[in-house]
Amino acid sequence: METKTIFMIYSLIMVLLSFSHPTLAIEGDNDEPLLISDDEFDGMIAMSPTSDDYNENVGRKYSKKQIDYLKNCSKKMDVPYQCTVEVLADIIQNKSVSRDCCRGIVRAGKECHTEWMRLFFQIYQLKRFSSKRFSKTNEIWNRCSTEIGAVSPFSR
Repeated sequence: METKTIFMIYSLIMVLLSFSHPTLAIEGDNDEPLLISDDEFDGMIAMSPTSDDYNENVGRKYSKKQIDYLKNCSKKMDVPYQCTVEVLADIIQNKSVSRDCCRGIVRAGKECHTEWMRLFFQIYQLKRFSSKRFSKTNEIWNRCSTEIGAVSPFSR
């Protein structure tokens, strides 16, 4: 079951219980204190990981060899930050990638392009779009390699 469905069922049960037993919904004098006080709850929230913590953990999963490979990929592409933004916009918003960006992608090769996109879609803010990544990454590669006219051994 989806989380949304479970939440809706739970909410419905709570509403029905409070209608059938109004005393359950009213705080009494003899009620025990909460299991977690407000201060403890605030402390738990403060300790929960942020998206930055998540992203740092993603980076820690890569070995030195993989990090060096990705650095080499970015050097091969020799494209500015704007190209990465264009590729992400193509995948997420169906916008097209510029010819300069395509040139860098083809220069680096399909494997580089694929690994670079795999890294980006592990970032917390982008992971919800990762289902689009596989097909769109190949689509961008095919379009760019056709447009630039260079064929790579990884293109098929």
